[in-house]
Amino acid sequence: MSDTRQKLNTQYTIIVGAEGELGRAMAREIARKGCNLILVSTTSIDLQRFAIGLQLKEEVQVNAVKLDLSDREAIQVFTEELRGRFEVRALINNITCDWSVAHNMCISELATDDFLTRFRGAALITWSLLPQMSKLSSAYIQHIIPFPFRKNQFSPEMQQSVSKMYAFTKELDEELKHTGVAVSKVHPAPVKNMMLQMEFTNGIFEEEINSLTPGTIAIKAVNGMLRGDRLIIPGFWNRVQFFLNRQSTGWFRATDESLGSSLQPSM
Repeated sequence: MSDTRQKLNTQYTIIVGAEGELGRAMAREIARKGCNLILVSTTSIDLQRFAIGLQLKEEVQVNAVKLDLSDREAIQVFTEELRGRFEVRALINNITCDWSVAHNMCISELATDDFLTRFRGAALITWSLLPQMSKLSSAYIQHIIPFPFRKNQFSPEMQQSVSKMYAFTKELDEELKHTGVAVSKVHPAPVKNMMLQMEFTNGIFEEEINSLTPGTIAIKAVNGMLRGDRLIIPGFWNRVQFFLNRQSTGWFRATDESLGSSLQPSM
């Protein structure tokens, strides 16, 4: 057994927003390391067949759940069941942006709720599980947060959601730095599978050189999480572009004060 697998060795990892290409790749990578999984679909997409296949292939326990992030009562029931039945040592939030090749659209476009509602739901799950996770000798929280590496910019609604997730991640990191809970954020950069949906530019895909497969991003994200890396940007040129562009993207800074100091977002 490798050191990485020993270090993960969690009872369960939860992926919120596991129905997209990147979410499923993250699930495969974590299962490959021998960890049980709870896959949460936040849209109408059913993950049951995927969960069964992954469970049989990797010989781990994989549960698939559909959850409406706009339903606070449903979230409360879900998290109470988690606390009562499972030891959760890793929580991955992948609700801000992911892509479904099968549906040829962004996961958030398949959801019935808006970006802000999705953020609040994911943050509430995190808040509800924190007391249990904080008691463990080691635990992990990872937020997958898109960054506009490509020329087009995000919509104002997307900007607001990403800004809040970024601020929430920073606040979590500050609050939990003296505990066994490691907090990380991943900026996944262009995803190669998504490039297939884009138009050709002079016979080649725009910025194809900087694109990575979901599997490659997942490996780097999970391994970085286990190392305790706080910022994970897969791909050398993507890292260069991030540090060159982030100062000009003011909304991406953690300046949102609407969360207060309690870590619990306003509902």
